[in-house]
Amino acid sequence: MTAYTLVLPFHTDLTSIGETVRRARDEGGPTHAVREVLLAHNGVPLSPDARERVDMLCAPREGSKPEVRFVDTTNKGIGAGYKLGIREAREPFVILSADDLPFGWSDVIAFEKAGRPDFAIGSKAHPDSRLVGLPLKRRIASLTFLTLRRILLGWGTPGDSQGSLILRTSLAQRLAAELVYDHYLCSLELATLHLARGGSVVELPIVVDHNPHESSVSVVSDGWRMSRELLDLRRRTRRRR
Repeated sequence: MTAYTLVLPFHTDLTSIGETVRRARDEGGPTHAVREVLLAHNGVPLSPDARERVDMLCAPREGSKPEVRFVDTTNKGIGAGYKLGIREAREPFVILSADDLPFGWSDVIAFEKAGRPDFAIGSKAHPDSRLVGLPLKRRIASLTFLTLRRILLGWGTPGDSQGSLILRTSLAQRLAAELVYDHYLCSLELATLHLARGGSVVELPIVVDHNPHESSVSVVSDGWRMSRELLDLRRRTRRRR
């Protein structure tokens, strides 16, 4: 079993991150070889009270329990948190997740069963994924986004680009030099750049474990910006071919 860096991006909401760190320390380290947890804060500086709460979550490695570190960037967005985590990661593989660990450890378990490919996505589009509790609004948004991606990027685009990413850290760090987006399209950008270089993306079955955060993506209001950015991503990747 190899070792992982778990990246947990967050902005100002500390609702879930404490419980996620507890799970990473108690379950992720002993059972799933998570050796490092990065609390990847992104955006405006935390208030003194919030920073104190986050600092209390940080801890050194203790036996099989992973080290927990705070890292910080003033750039806002989950993509900014991912890029920061990739840069700081020390273990052979990096898990780009969310502060509520929405798939539990089902993505890591599936990744191990798949033979630890270089690039994988915990995919809600996988036929064996269990999506109990996923709101209809989220399902509609995902289908709309997939249709738009296939029109602009082709049928090779992953069925789900917004799941957790698990990839070889050295590969992630090479791809990170070309990343532009600080928001949610960073995941798709990583996958698309990798595919343009001739790589493959393995989609993994997952179980939606815990998802208390409502999506901030609006199908209507974000559609125009999304289309423009997907067109830009298509131009960038086609120049590589």
